[in-house]
Amino acid sequence: MPAVGRFFITPHAVRRYQERTPSASRDFDVALGELIRLAENAHFVKRVGDFELWRTGKPTRLRLRVMRGNAGLPQVVTVVRGHDAH
Repeated sequence: MPAVGRFFITPHAVRRYQERTPSASRDFDVALGELIRLAENAHFVKRVGDFELWRTGKPTRLRLRVMRGNAGLPQVVTVVRGHDAH
């Protein structure tokens, strides 16, 4: 599947989004589309070790853990709720 948007979204990130967001679709492909749209409006917060922390806006308020490789798009590797510790 080709990447769409600012980030490549990993399957793990989609599953975590589904688990941690009550309003997320239970259908994987629909949830992927939702997460792509949320990530489009995310902003960089800070670098934490080997990953970057990005945050989506209200009302969802998710934290995206992003890894940057040598080539290609940055990858959203997992999703945590906005109130969780990183």
